[in-house]
Amino acid sequence: MRHDIVGERATFEKGYCYQEGIAIRHRVFPDGQVEVNGFPTTDWSRCKAMQAMPKAKRGESENRDTNVESAARRAKQALRLKCKAIGADHMLTLTTRANIEDLDEFHKLFKRWARIMSTSKRLNYVAVPERQERGAWHLHVAINGKPARWRAIRVWLRVVGGKGEGYVHLRSPDGGHYGQGWEQHKLAGYISKYIGKDVGVAALNRKRYWASQGIDVPAKATYCTWMGYPSMYEVLKVVMADLQHQFGVHDVVARVSARDGAFWLSTGPRPGHAFAPPSPFVTEYERFLGARS
Repeated sequence: MRHDIVGERATFEKGYCYQEGIAIRHRVFPDGQVEVNGFPTTDWSRCKAMQAMPKAKRGESENRDTNVESAARRAKQALRLKCKAIGADHMLTLTTRANIEDLDEFHKLFKRWARIMSTSKRLNYVAVPERQERGAWHLHVAINGKPARWRAIRVWLRVVGGKGEGYVHLRSPDGGHYGQGWEQHKLAGYISKYIGKDVGVAALNRKRYWASQGIDVPAKATYCTWMGYPSMYEVLKVVMADLQHQFGVHDVVARVSARDGAFWLSTGPRPGHAFAPPSPFVTEYERFLGARS
């Protein structure tokens, strides 16, 4: 952590004290992709009674719907990060003629397809199942590099039982020509949207996506914890200036929530550059601190 700015703490009755602020975390991928997220945080002394409260077993909480949504958010984040880590820039959709409603059965077919596809070259992938209107599953698969579509189809037909028993669709970004690659950070965001609440009955206790082994996701680092900040937008200005200075923001994807007091920023890769920790992602912030002192 480069900075930990803590202002005056407010003291209240019962001996508890706290101060609201905003925490900012970032990840820098080796190819230059960057993710930054800022979210509200509170610096306070937690009640011991609160720490001693028993935790509900997974799936047995009274707030089960909230838990399902939280699990979906965590899965989306993990999927997005792995998609970026492999540099995925193409997406395939695998379908079957048979009305396969058993996800485990579909998973077996996919694993066999992925194993055969990896015989000539290692296939790094992230995959998300989606239920069709007819009740059958199909699968969205993100990979790096344009695949030999004829081979992908041939192997899939071999797995599902022959000609006419399945199909492989190569999905291009909106507005792009057939077979065109995606911007990596945009594909990662796009495919993660397919994660919903309907993946199996025991939604909390099963995998919502599948990924190849050995994907190395960069660790999340602390940019700062800013207590007593003027406003989320003032913080965002500093972060954007820093991002522009170090990586550029010509392709940035941003989501800002005034309601939640949070923001999320993402940029694409920077060809010809290699980034490794520690990230230099603090320069503008240090100058800002100097101007305030």
